[in-house]
Parts: sequence; structure tokens; C-alpha cells
Amino acid sequence: MRKRNRNIPFAEPCRRSTPIRLAACLLSKLAATGETATATTLNKPRMALMAALVAVGSIFMDQAAAQGADKGGELQKVDPFPATFADPAVPLLQLPAKFRARRTNVAIAAAAGKPVEIFNAKGAGCVRHVWFVFAEKNLDDAEIEITVDDAPEPQVRMPFRSFFGALLGFEDYHIDSAGLANFPNFTLTNDPTISPKAQPGWNLYLPIPFSKGCRMTLRSESPKNGGSMIDWQQYQPGVELTPLRFHAQHHIALPASPSQPFPIAETEGTGFLAGYIQGLRQKDHADMVFHNSGTRLYIDGQTDPHVIGGCNGEDDFGFSWGFNEYQTRWVGCPYRNNRGRNDQDGVFYRFFGPDPIPFQSSLIFTTNARADDYEAVSYFYKVLGSKAPQVLSPDAWQVVGPFADGNDLAAFKLPADDIVRQLSQTQLPEKVTLGTSEFVVCNLTSKYGWLRLDNTFQRRTPYPLTEHSVYVRAILHSDTERQAVLRLCLDDWAIIYLNGKQVTMLDHAKEFETAKIPIVLKQGDNPLLIKTNNRLSSGSTHAWAINCVVEPAP
Repeated sequence: MRKRNRNIPFAEPCRRSTPIRLAACLLSKLAATGETATATTLNKPRMALMAALVAVGSIFMDQAAAQGADKGGELQKVDPFPATFADPAVPLLQLPAKFRARRTNVAIAAAAGKPVEIFNAKGAGCVRHVWFVFAEKNLDDAEIEITVDDAPEPQVRMPFRSFFGALLGFEDYHIDSAGLANFPNFTLTNDPTISPKAQPGWNLYLPIPFSKGCRMTLRSESPKNGGSMIDWQQYQPGVELTPLRFHAQHHIALPASPSQPFPIAETEGTGFLAGYIQGLRQKDHADMVFHNSGTRLYIDGQTDPHVIGGCNGEDDFGFSWGFNEYQTRWVGCPYRNNRGRNDQDGVFYRFFGPDPIPFQSSLIFTTNARADDYEAVSYFYKVLGSKAPQVLSPDAWQVVGPFADGNDLAAFKLPADDIVRQLSQTQLPEKVTLGTSEFVVCNLTSKYGWLRLDNTFQRRTPYPLTEHSVYVRAILHSDTERQAVLRLCLDDWAIIYLNGKQVTMLDHAKEFETAKIPIVLKQGDNPLLIKTNNRLSSGSTHAWAINCVVEPAP
């Protein structure tokens, strides 16, 4: 029988080791006893060793916990959130990721003609979600107003229903888009507990950032009862916030005029277009309601002129051969009433989340119109108070034509001395004669440097005339004789005359391009004459316009 070693001294090296080494040393001492440590075999030395192991384990656990606490403290010091994040509905807008989530609830009891304050926050923040509900069915006299950062004029002031995408008085319809979400109650009309006056839940998801404050007000000519919830984010003082501020514009024509483009958005300054919603009610039954030659965007006329041209109504919203009630985050048709090929109504939206349209100095956004009812709301962001730079551009123009030489370059370039002589006079008659033909002089006005010819001559309503040319004329006044640069942006072809003499010829057949032409202005009035054409084959589709600015000589 093995002799038991009842005296197992604790070696000095074991006492001086780290907890792990000490535990290993003690275990080896225990193993040296030659017996398994059980309740019946443990003697005092072995029990002492086991107690020492427990103590060592406790020391080790305490040290590990202390180290973990230190590491946890380091992790807590690391910010898990980015500085900013892209808004889901408006990705170009970067917003602070550090905020306090807030909600403002209001029980609405609006007296007739008395404004009701829905939201009033001071400091920096951003409204992320707006919700309304009303007991009254008729909201036609309700108006919403939104002002941020103590601006002298509200950034939003329009009919309540229009702002939330309910256009032209159509019956409530469901909208499921990135910017707007409306939930009507027409599916619950058979529920006796639901009032026939039940209104939809109106929702806005376009962010409204502010640095000084935001105020939202509801106005109505008749009493209104309901509720609102404003979900918003409160930022810390001194937060670095984008200078872009939410704006919305409303336009309506009952009916529109084919001789004038229907406006969707017009502004100057720096910003970007986030989206729009448009409604049509057919009144002219000669053709399909969406056959209107599409939208036009005339961008940065003062600084970097360029054009985005549309095709037809349904094409501009991503549909084909008409509209159907489909909805996605970015494009959709929430309402359609098809009574026949030439008898249709509808509402359509387009949010530019993946493909925003920025502008640095100005934006003119329109659609050509038929004699139908049109209503539109545009949503855009702009640097508050930003303005376009002042440029020298003639406002008053005269137009003469059309001439059937706009599709053949050789014919377009043929000498036209007689008409050039007549149109280069300081004063023009009401009519211009060319051979046996008389042409009426049309007066037009430019905006942001853009002279638009879409609606002056049409091949069919409301499509601009193609394969033809016209002469446009303006007076450039100079107090002294001086050198200058004529900056022209146009597509197709152009022949430029100044003071009755040809200066140059431009071939921009592929797309809208900008040319800078050195000129000499004499003291006084200088008649500028431009022969221009419109061809359907150009990349601008139907758009027919010229941007003209006089710049100082380099």
C-alpha cells in the first residue's frame, strides 16, 4: 500500500506566481498525493489545497471582471452612431444621428377663422413625421402653414388636402409613397361604428429640419375638430445642421391654357427638387388626357443653364401607354377614373429619392398643358434666403415665324437679308413682310435668362412645332462701346446676328449646349437677332427654348 504524504508544503514559487500559474502549481501538488480528491479521502492538507484553489479562482475571476469593466468603459466611450445619416425619403439630405426623439400631440378644436397652433419648437431639430385626423368630412377650407427659422414668409402655405396629395376634390384615395401616406376609410363604410364623415389618416414623411425653430399652423373658415401627432427629433445646441430647408409650392388651373405652360415649381437660390404630385381632370375630349408633351425643367439659367425635357404625361411618371393604379416608393398612381380613351382623370406622384434634381441658382419646372383641370404640389429643399446672382439678360423679346426650313441645315443657312434687315431695326412694326407673306410679331418675356418658345407655335395642342424655325429678337443696351461675351444655351441650330451682321452659326443638334461668343457692343441699343429651330430628333425631346446672358469680356 502506498504511503501517504501528509505534509505538502506550499512552495515559495507558487505563492509568488500569477493566479493561473499558482492554480497549476497547486493542482500539481494535489496530484502528488496520489489519490483522487473525494469527500471520504480528503485530509487536511488536501482540503487546504482545495481551499487555496478556490481562493485562486476567485482572485482570477475578480481580475478578469476588472479587466472586462475597463474594456467595457472603453467601449462606452466609442460612439456607436455615425455623425449623420441619409433620410430614407430624401437621401440627399444628411441629418444628425444624435438626437432626442420627441412627439407633440394636439387635440384640435378650431373655431371658424381662428388659427390653431399645431407645433411650435424652439432651437434645432427636425420634424420626421406629421399625422392628422379630423371628424369633419369637408376640409376644402382648411389651410396648412409651416414656417422655420423665423423666415419672413412661410415655406408652406396651401390648402390642407393639396399638401397631403388629395387633389382636384377627388374622393379620398390611398397613397403609399416615400413622402406621403394617406389611409382613407372607404373600406369601412359598412361598419356602423364608423361615421360617414370619417376622414383619412394624413401622413407626411418628408423631413423638415430647422436650426432656430419651427411653427406649424392650421387655418379654416369653418370649425374643425381632430387631432395631430408631430414626431420630431431634438438636436443639441450648436449641432452642425444642413442649411437646406423644406419648401412646398401649390398651383392649380381650372382649366389650364395650352398657350401657357402649367407651373409646378419655380424658385431661385440653391437647393434640390425632392418630388411632386399632380392631378388631372379631363375637360378637353379631343385626345387622351396625358398627351401633353410632358414636363420641362429649366435649371440654373443664371449660372450653368441646362434642360431636362419630358415626353408625355404618363412617361414622365414611369408608366407606359396610360396610367394604372400602381404605387411604389418613388412613382405611382393612387387615383384613376377611366371612363373611356378620351375621358380620364387621375393623380400621379414622382419622388426623386434616388435621382434628386439639384439647382445652384434657379429652377423652372412646368408641364405643357391641355385645356383640362390641373393641380400640382412640388416639394423641394433650398438654402434659406439664397438668391440667384444678378446677370445681364434681356427680358423683352419679339418672335417672328414660323418658317418651314427647320429640318434641313442647308435650307436653314440660306441668306435671309430682307428679314434680317427688317428685324435689325431699333423699332419693329406690328407685322413683318417677307415676299408675299406677312408675319405677326409676338412679344415674349424671359425668366432667369430663359426664353421659352414651346407654347408660341404648336403643331397640335399642346405639342410645340417641330421641323420649323423662327427669329427671336431683343435689344442689348450698353452705356459705352465695349467688348462682351454672349452666352447662349440652346439645342439644334442657330444663326446669330448683332446690329444687322452675322456673328456666328451654332450646331447643337445633339442636345442643349452652351456657347460663349465674343461680341462688341456699341454705345446705345444693339439689336440682337437669333434664328433658331426645333427638331423632334434632338435629345431634348419637345423642349424649345434659348438661354441668353451677356457676360463681361475676360
